[in-house]
Amino acid sequence: MRLLSVFEAAARHRSLSLAARTLNVTQPAISKSLRDLEQWVGAGLFDRNRRPLVLTESGELLLVATREGLGLIATALEDIARIKAARDGSLRLSCSIGFATYWLMHRLARFSANWPEIAVSVMTTPHDAAPDAPHADVLFRYGHGRWHDGTVIHMFQERIEPVVSPEFFASHFIVRDSLDGLPLIHVEVDAASWRSWPGYCQTTDVTRDSGNDLRFNNYVQATQAALSGQGVMLGWRSIASDLTTEGRLVSAGLLTIVPEDGAYYVVMPPRSIGNLAVTRFIAWLREECQVFA
Repeated sequence: MRLLSVFEAAARHRSLSLAARTLNVTQPAISKSLRDLEQWVGAGLFDRNRRPLVLTESGELLLVATREGLGLIATALEDIARIKAARDGSLRLSCSIGFATYWLMHRLARFSANWPEIAVSVMTTPHDAAPDAPHADVLFRYGHGRWHDGTVIHMFQERIEPVVSPEFFASHFIVRDSLDGLPLIHVEVDAASWRSWPGYCQTTDVTRDSGNDLRFNNYVQATQAALSGQGVMLGWRSIASDLTTEGRLVSAGLLTIVPEDGAYYVVMPPRSIGNLAVTRFIAWLREECQVFA
């Protein structure tokens, strides 16, 4: 490639001295490169007895091919630069719909304020077990963290505490070791990592005999039911923490549990390495998690 670049410059200027000035090298270096190229090609490329330089028939053939080849390479490099610019200017996130709604979305406003040129798209799944999208740049996952499909970064430990609306708390008598008669809000998903009310009661020895319960298949619906005062919800930190800070939900006064192997992580697939938008997002996310902790 170096020899062909020297050849193209000499052919374009029809002068070794002008080619040397263009490439910022000495004229003897240009002469040597051309001799090396002619030896490699096996044919003379210039008629050195004429001034300005004149290409031989072999030289004319090689010049056409060289310019076409260098033009294709230049076009490819421009395309690569455009792809990289588009990649560095966009960010695709994958997470559960509950996590997106109650933890991520209002925080993304701060990220966009810092990096307005990065277009963010969020792809959601109904639950947190493995919210993976095939083209996501960053994956938010809940679980044990022992995954091997990317770089895994710990965000924060989960905890579960029953929560209710302030109105519900004021109108119901709740004791620390019993849920008898209280309407419970259930989230029914297939993921084994999601703790259910029976699991909570078994872990804490809280009793439960009856009540008019509500059942949903995702945490957005369940949280809205809790906010409207319809019952007691298992408040995951990732879902309910900001709502309790704002006073829209309050602790029901029952025991808090910390799930084994239960934390939030962000996973960067190998394809995200070198993505400037991902690098900036992860740096921002680390700061957010420090504040959240």
